[in-house]
Amino acid sequence: MTLAPAVVILPAFTNAEYTGDASEVAPWRARYDFDRQVNIAGGKHELLYASDSDIALIPTGIGKSAAATTVAALAAGDRVALDEATILTVGIAGCNPAAGTLGSVFITDRVVDGDIKLRIGETRRRMQWLVDEYVWELDPDLVDRAISASRDVSLADSERAQEIRNDYDDGRSPTVDTGVTVCGDEVYHGRTAATQVSELCESYGIDAFATTEMEDAGTVTALERFGLLDQYLSVRAASNFDREPVGGEPTESIERDVFGLGTENAVRVGHAVVQELIE
Repeated sequence: MTLAPAVVILPAFTNAEYTGDASEVAPWRARYDFDRQVNIAGGKHELLYASDSDIALIPTGIGKSAAATTVAALAAGDRVALDEATILTVGIAGCNPAAGTLGSVFITDRVVDGDIKLRIGETRRRMQWLVDEYVWELDPDLVDRAISASRDVSLADSERAQEIRNDYDDGRSPTVDTGVTVCGDEVYHGRTAATQVSELCESYGIDAFATTEMEDAGTVTALERFGLLDQYLSVRAASNFDREPVGGEPTESIERDVFGLGTENAVRVGHAVVQELIE
């Protein structure tokens, strides 16, 4: 039997793939009754299906290769029909402090592959001899619909997040916004690397980026190959800043994160979007 979900949710990791209790899957299990499990050839994890709401969930694994493989396996297989499905990444990300603060949630409008680039000395820019640009614009109507659905979502905050913000002289509270996400297999933290990411974005005509993560470029590549890109959304919450505060040490600030808060807020917004899509 082929499943035809209205929504497919793509978290990256379970607690089996991350130290501690971090999981992008557990909050969804608390919100929906996933009463079926389906093996997907090529997938690392089983697909979970909630029959009463036509929602499917499958963790992709961490990184672009894992995400692309999982999404391609779904699209090419015969267990799940994606023709009418909205496909939704919901997870945590690093955050450019200029774009937002810890706990803020960004609905992605463009995805940049941060790994395909030309490196000359300390500068990074696009490979000008390649015909394709490694930037994907997501469907603006779908993005607007997601923003509208999340307008009244109440976001959580925490004392730890506030303590970290103090290091950055940041008195903001979490909000929902749109922004560019930069995807790469390298986890970076620090002003030097962040400047290089900005240089790459600028070479594509992008003034600023909001989040950094490890899956979305693989996801959009697979979806584009199967003609499904216009059915895709990415919701990312800031679980850490991507650089040290002024005068700080990146080796210290990289340890200051709020993964639990980020996951909670990503799922709060993601849940509101999912409800809008299925209702």
